[in-house]
Order: sequence, then structure tokens, then C-alpha cells
Amino acid sequence: MKEFLWSPYQFVFLGSFLLLYLAENQFKWNRKTVLGASAFVALSLSIYLFGPNLKAKWWLIDDHEIFYFLKSKDSQSSWLQYFYILLNQTEVGNFGNSQRYRSSYYFLRVFETLLWKDNPLLWYSFRLGIAALFSFSILKLLTKYFSFSLSFLFLLSVFSLRYWSDIFSRMATSETYAVLGISLILIGISNFRNQSSNSLWTYVSIAVGVMIAEGAKENFLIFICIPLLILFLERKTLKTWSSKVVLTVPIVYGGSILLSLYLFFRKVQVDIYGNSTKASDRLSVFLNYLNNELVIGCMILIGILIILIVFYSIKFRKYSVSFPELIPFFFFGLLLINILFYNGSWPTNSRYDFPGLLGYQCVIAFTVYLIVSKILDLAKVTLPEKNFVANLILIFFLCSFTPLSSITNLQRDSRINMKRTQEFTSFLNVFLADKSDRFIIFYVNQAFDFEPVDSFLRFLNYYEDARHRMLIVTKSEAESKFKNGLLNYLRTVSKDGSVERKILPFDSKALKGKPCILLLFPPASLQDAPNIPECKDVDIKLVPFQ
Repeated sequence: MKEFLWSPYQFVFLGSFLLLYLAENQFKWNRKTVLGASAFVALSLSIYLFGPNLKAKWWLIDDHEIFYFLKSKDSQSSWLQYFYILLNQTEVGNFGNSQRYRSSYYFLRVFETLLWKDNPLLWYSFRLGIAALFSFSILKLLTKYFSFSLSFLFLLSVFSLRYWSDIFSRMATSETYAVLGISLILIGISNFRNQSSNSLWTYVSIAVGVMIAEGAKENFLIFICIPLLILFLERKTLKTWSSKVVLTVPIVYGGSILLSLYLFFRKVQVDIYGNSTKASDRLSVFLNYLNNELVIGCMILIGILIILIVFYSIKFRKYSVSFPELIPFFFFGLLLINILFYNGSWPTNSRYDFPGLLGYQCVIAFTVYLIVSKILDLAKVTLPEKNFVANLILIFFLCSFTPLSSITNLQRDSRINMKRTQEFTSFLNVFLADKSDRFIIFYVNQAFDFEPVDSFLRFLNYYEDARHRMLIVTKSEAESKFKNGLLNYLRTVSKDGSVERKILPFDSKALKGKPCILLLFPPASLQDAPNIPECKDVDIKLVPFQ
């Protein structure tokens, strides 16, 4: 019974948006007022949700790459090193020879590195700006067709999902740049005028946004459809060569990314996650996933819409489908592509849920709107009344599926990120302040210790820590071939050392009578520490990063 009951907060929530909608209609807000309110809401909401990150510091995972790039420069003030780092330290220089080809991600990441350097405040401020721009772009587009109150409510429903914490409460995710790209696309589309001339800057905004998104991560390559669709729809009205060239550039750029991936996977048919990339294997996983409730829910709603469209066409003898009625299929395709991309292991309650779950939300909300509109059309309701009723129904619908607690969870996650990064940075500073000659011994307790060990080494290299380093790897075997491959690689590093990481070959004789620091990484505990009898004394430290 309880699952059917609304909490008092939901009634207050609904009442607030109904009053806002009535006020909006009563006072006839003009476009400038709506855009001003949109900008205020976008900035305020972003500060509320992600503002605590402005006090955050460095984190062990991913942030180390910033220091790796900075250390790769010959001069801390020289921008000439930009292309050297890009071509020699990232996937950009490995065309056709890498499982990933996220060129836009590294273009922007290296650019940010040289711009913000080792100042976490600037890094998080930029991410807060992206969140505000994304929020504004949604409101700017939606308020062109719907009420401000409904658009605001949809924005809140978008931020009711937890994966946003994993995007904006971290520095190094490719999804952050994809959000930037999508923001530019939405702004461009909001300025787009169908069947009339558009400003070149409208096309530039869309083209740049598509390039950023498709080059941020491979599952965003679907956005190449947008410039293709515009070129097709405006094939007769698009007369200027400059506009055609601008829209063609992201298509060629996306094609180059696809070519790089094709050249690699033609040789190696396993992706970065260890999954087969064979079409038959992916199709098998995909078909097995079609009984998922997310997919079934979308298919049912789209099925209802199709039935109503057919019924409307027969009744009024208008055998055509409007462009808005095709939009749910794009978002449904976005959902399916993410399922396929992550080999069915999705959703994950992390940044990998973007943009798939956003596509799901858009399918549901927009299809419900189209269903309501089509029913009102069948009832021959006049346009003003139709818009009023449709907005009211959507407000009730979204209020039912937008839990306020989920939105406040994002703010809580930002505070958690602030505290955990402060804890790790404090640990790192104390560790670096130790100028003794103690040996640093890294202990690998499991295969996935590979990343935290490598990350910590990057920090030590950047700060030029001169202490000797060695590596000990567990003798236990892992449960998969992929994990055993990581462990075997680390065992080789332990045996032979690594010049790049400044790790010495493990030599128990060299430790005899020497003081040592033993570093462990969660989920390992202090009880998992190996015995190193050769050391004079061992200071066991657990690196805080989880």
C-alpha cells in the first residue's frame, strides 16, 4: 500500500509547480523573462548540487593523468608542448592502433591541463560552469515549446539520477566533455528555425557540439546523425557553402574516429573492457537484453503512440508522420546503443549511464506528451486548451517520477567528494613531506590495484620524490584471464623494475637493515600486509581513496 502513497513533500512539490505554471500563464511571461529565469535556475541549481566541489582537492584515480601531462612538459609555461603531449602521450597519436580513440577528450583534457595546471579550484569551477550551461541549454530549448514550469520540472527529473555525481564530482571523465558538447548542440537547436534561413553560428554551435561529444567517447557517435539530418532536411534551402562545410566537418571527423576503431578491431576483436566485439556476440547479448524493463517500457509507450498515429491517420485521412513524432525513436536508439556499447552490463549507477538513461527519460516524457497531444487532437480540442491540458498532465506525470531525495543526494555526493579528496591530498602532502631514506614498497593485493599503484607513482614523479621504490605482487591467481594478465604484467615490473615509473627490481637483499614504508590500497586492509623480514622496520600505510 505504501508504494502507492505520496509523501507530503510530493504534494508540496506538485503544488509549487502548479502555482508556477498558473502564474506563468496569468502574467504572460515574454521570452526575455523566460530566458532570465532559465539562467537563474541553471546557475542556482548547479551551485546547489555541485558547489561543494569547489572546496575539493586531488583524487588518486584519474587525477594523476593531469600530473603526468604536466610532468611531460619541458617547460611549465610553454604551450608549444601541447601537440607533443597530444601525439605522444595520448590515443590521438595512435590512430588505428588503440581500442579507444577519444580525440576530443584528449584535445580538451590536455588543453585544460596546460590552462588550469595543478589548481583544483579552477578544474572544478570549469565543471560547475559546464553543469550550469547544460542546465540552461535544456531550459532554453524546452521553453521554446513548453512552459517554463514544465521545462524546469523536467530538468529536475534529469538531475534525479545518481550518475551525475560521477560526472561532475570528478575531474577526468570523458562524459563531462560530452555534456559540454550536448549543451552546445541543444543551444544550436534552440536557435534553429525550420524552413527559414539560420545564422552560421547556429550551425557552428551544433557542429562543434557534435564534434566534442562524438570525440569524447565512442557511444556518442550517434550524434553524427544530427548534422546528417540537417543537411538532408535543408538540402534545397541551404544555399551558402559555409554552412554546408560547417555541417560536413563533424561528419568527416566522426568518420575518422570510426575508421580508427575499425582498423584496430579488425586485428583485435576485444574491447577495453575485455568483451568480444564480434557482431554476432554483441547481437546475442543485445537480443537477450531486450526483455529488460527499461526497453519494454519504452516499446510499450512507442507502440501506443504508433496505434494512435495510425488511428488518427485513418480517421482524418492524413497519412503522414510529423517530425516530432519521430524524435522518440532517436532517443530510444540512444538507449539501445548504450546497452550494446556496454555489452548488456548496464545500467551501472555510474557515469556510464549517460547518455543512455537521459535518452530513456526523454523517450518516456516526450512520448507521453505526444500520446496526450494525439488524444486531444482526436477529441478536436483547440490549440490553446490542448497546450494547457498537456502541460498540466505532464506536470502531474513528472512530479510522480521526480523524487526530491534523489536530487539532494547529488549535493550530498559533492560533499563526500570534497571530504575524500581533502583526505587523500592531506595524506599525499604528509607522505611527500617525509624526506627520509626509507624504501617505498607498493603491495598489489588484487589485479585492480594496477590503477591506484600507477596513479600514486605519477604523483610521486611529479613532485620528484627521490626515495627508492619497489613492488610486491600477491601470489594468488585471479578469477579471469583479463585480471591475471594485469597481475602477470605487474609481476614482471616487480622483477625487472620500470624506468618510466622509477621502480627498482625487487631485491630483498637491498632492503636488509633498511627502514621501509609499505603502501596498501583498499579494499585491502592492514591485515593483508605481507611480511617483509629484511626491513629494519616497516611503517604500513593504507592509502585513502575509496
